[in-house]
Amino acid sequence: MTNSKDKQEAPQRRLDAEREELEQAAERFMRSMLRTGVSLALLPVNRLPRKPRQHFHAAGREFAHGWAALIHGLADGIEEITKDTNTSTNTGETPHTNGELE
Repeated sequence: MTNSKDKQEAPQRRLDAEREELEQAAERFMRSMLRTGVSLALLPVNRLPRKPRQHFHAAGREFAHGWAALIHGLADGIEEITKDTNTSTNTGETPHTNGELE
């Protein structure tokens, strides 16, 4: 009985291994395509002299950090709003008044 079960599981294991290998190959391909695109986009910048190139890269990092901070702040704000809404809903208050009389 176990011998026939092993024969049935062997093709499935082989398919799983092939699927995993294909996923890894696709991931490597997509990563290399992304790197190639970034390299092509930065080609004109990389031809600049050292100081302007460093300034451009620093400005890019600051820009990315600014966007990340903005998005993080928005997410925190939305989280705070949902907490307030959930708290007021659980206590029976209306979300807009937070229990205050108008």
